[in-house]
Amino acid sequence: MSYNFILSSILFLFIFCFMILLYYAWQNRESPISISYGLGVIAAFFYTFGYAFQLLSTTIDQMMFWIHIQYIGIPFAPIIWVIMILQFTGNERFLTKKTIALLSIGPLYTLSAHFTNEWHHLFYKSAALDFSQGFPLIILDRGPLFYIHIGYVYSYHLVGIAILVYFYFKSNKERKKQAALMLIGSLFVFGFPFIHSMGAIKVPIDISPFGLVFSSLFYLWGIYQFNLLKLSPLAMKKVFESINDAVIIFDIDNNLKIYNKSANRLFEQLPNKKLIGNSAAKVLSHFPPLVQFIERKSEIDSLTTQSMQLREKYYNVHFSFVNGNNNKPIGKMFILHDITESIKYEESLREQSKQYEYLAHHDILTGLYNRTYFEEEVKRKLAQSRKKDAALMLCDLNFFKEINDVYGHLTGDNVLVFTAKCWRENLPNPHILARLGGDEFIMFFEQIESKEKFIKQINEVRYVFQENLYKQDDIEIEVVPSIGVAFIEEDGMDYEFLYHTCDTRMYEDKKNIKEQYLMKKV
Repeated sequence: MSYNFILSSILFLFIFCFMILLYYAWQNRESPISISYGLGVIAAFFYTFGYAFQLLSTTIDQMMFWIHIQYIGIPFAPIIWVIMILQFTGNERFLTKKTIALLSIGPLYTLSAHFTNEWHHLFYKSAALDFSQGFPLIILDRGPLFYIHIGYVYSYHLVGIAILVYFYFKSNKERKKQAALMLIGSLFVFGFPFIHSMGAIKVPIDISPFGLVFSSLFYLWGIYQFNLLKLSPLAMKKVFESINDAVIIFDIDNNLKIYNKSANRLFEQLPNKKLIGNSAAKVLSHFPPLVQFIERKSEIDSLTTQSMQLREKYYNVHFSFVNGNNNKPIGKMFILHDITESIKYEESLREQSKQYEYLAHHDILTGLYNRTYFEEEVKRKLAQSRKKDAALMLCDLNFFKEINDVYGHLTGDNVLVFTAKCWRENLPNPHILARLGGDEFIMFFEQIESKEKFIKQINEVRYVFQENLYKQDDIEIEVVPSIGVAFIEEDGMDYEFLYHTCDTRMYEDKKNIKEQYLMKKV
């Protein structure tokens, strides 16, 4: 088997490696760097595949055909390389439409210069066959346009190398290994073509495709050993950005180093580009409690969570140290979990609980205590206190049925509210006032000065009702209460007996009032 067949076989063998690399890139296609890496593999495939058949060709026309196949991939390798390096090092912010358009000038130039060479012969001046190796090889006399192509290819290469070197020196130990593999692989990708293009070493064949083979081995190693694609900075950044909680990392001196998108609302007063490197006191000046929390953290407080309100939001702020290789703190991480909805829900539950408690103790219409609460409270006070200077009073409204019949129940309800307000504002203190139901009201007075003065005060309230009529539109209604009072000193401390006594005396008062009204009519 001749030499050229052996070389072609080797290239075909390693084309299979490209297929494996392309498969892994496809498996991880959710990551943008996998897409650019896969495109790079495709470019390498065209170069290697075309050169394998070029070695088997016997005429200039056949060889030029396969060179054209190679140039489907060659022009795009440099731009794909730069894009992949920017993604790998976390500098994808530079990959704007404008940047990609500028980077595309080189590949478009190479395509147009190469495929129009038949018209101008400035890319390749001439082509001839060389049989000195025992099989035909093409000898191309390169023109000025070819060297312009070489210039832009290696300018792209140097840019990528510079970014990788910078990334290498600022990375941790694990990331240095990944960067080193990328650097070694790139030397094979671009170093071999440079040697061949510049004629630095006299080699009869184009060694560039073989450089691609070696680089593929390093990339395979990186994928197997260090998960190069999945653990790319971009992929890690995507994970960081996808966290719903606000994550903020400061250095030991409390200068901002990194934060995710969820933390943007905390930095609303400054443009993004001015945030990194500034102190916590500056970038979070509008959140003094958070600044104090950040600044007082020390090695003693290695793990702390604190709840705080930051303007209209509530957060659980979790603190932990970021440790370096020597297990010593090199930074501080703060995770802010928004608990606003939880707080609001708890507040609504408390509010509902208060409302339920209020409804359990109060009459909905008048806002006074209800019968159940009144009886429980008065019985408790009667059991606790041995005082004799207390009184219970019961009342209802005369002619209330007529008010409902003539003016309607809505007016009747308004009269009850009016009555409750008058009792509340004019009764002597301290007192407990409740509505039993219908037009009946009951009051308990914990302390009265004397029976005579108390009766005088109650009669003054009667006078208030006479003087202040209920008014609605053109309606005027006089509230006429019937009142029955029981005194602890005279009638004892049994609630049921006191209530019965008040009820009896109230109906006696009702009888007297109705007789007075009948006499007025006569």
